[in-house]
Amino acid sequence: MTTYILRRLLLVPVTLLILSFGTAMIMRLTPGDVVDYQLQNSYTPERADELREHLGLNKGPFEAYWDWMSNAFQGNFGRSFVSYTPISEEIERRFPVTIQLVVLTVLVQAVIAIPLGAVAAVRQNGLGDHSVRIISVVVLAVPSFVIAVFVLKFPAIWWGWFPPLGYVAFQDDPLRNMQVYSIPVVVNALALMATLIRLTRTEMLEVLRQDYVRTAQAKGLRRGTVIQRHALKNALIPVITVLGLSFGGALGGVVIVESIFSLPGLGLYALNAVRQEDYLVVQTFVVFSGFMFVMVNLAVDIVYAWLNPRIQYA
Repeated sequence: MTTYILRRLLLVPVTLLILSFGTAMIMRLTPGDVVDYQLQNSYTPERADELREHLGLNKGPFEAYWDWMSNAFQGNFGRSFVSYTPISEEIERRFPVTIQLVVLTVLVQAVIAIPLGAVAAVRQNGLGDHSVRIISVVVLAVPSFVIAVFVLKFPAIWWGWFPPLGYVAFQDDPLRNMQVYSIPVVVNALALMATLIRLTRTEMLEVLRQDYVRTAQAKGLRRGTVIQRHALKNALIPVITVLGLSFGGALGGVVIVESIFSLPGLGLYALNAVRQEDYLVVQTFVVFSGFMFVMVNLAVDIVYAWLNPRIQYA
């Protein structure tokens, strides 16, 4: 296990290098650049060349990438081409907004999806099972951004009610902070929640058919005790693994959710950078997100091995 962890840690820099290089090349090869965005109606070839010289865009893509990577190893990701603020400062300021959204999303998925999946399995082919399965299919079929727009628009049209908008930090007003996050978290969690419900149901059904569960029931143990202590415990091993991997899905969803609900996190920062062709910001966001995803995957592998000692990593 130790060898496996060390090998995975050694692959982290390689993964991030490939991510950053691929992103840099794609952004540089995309038609247009940040100069076109900044100058717009005042564009002239002379002003464009002058601004490119000032921003360092006159360098070749490989030279520019090497300069960025050399500085990134020292914690300097450069400055935004649009706002000229240090990217590292923006990440430090916006990261708490995004990580709170992601963590709350994963927690909501676990608290709602696991019990619903377990209940659906225990009451297989009953009304509860059919209801949960239908809701899961519907939620999977509707994109999260459609649900977000629906939540924003229709309550305002029908009842004159608007979801709380405008970010408030938790340390400033905990109650208001939770109100602001409540709807974005649910919207971000829905699609992944549906997948988790179906997985929990499938795993529970498989475990309930095992001989040791039938033996426990034959010995006279209460059905609730058998389900809680034997069936659910063993069914949760693959579910917890997928729950950890859903961190990446939640992280990917922040771009849309933050933009719709005006949360000043990394997702909104990256989306604005894409619109403005501020490729250094996009590049840094991809690397930072990739690093978090890789480390979470490693943590999931460790937890999985701890929960199931029979697993051997080659």
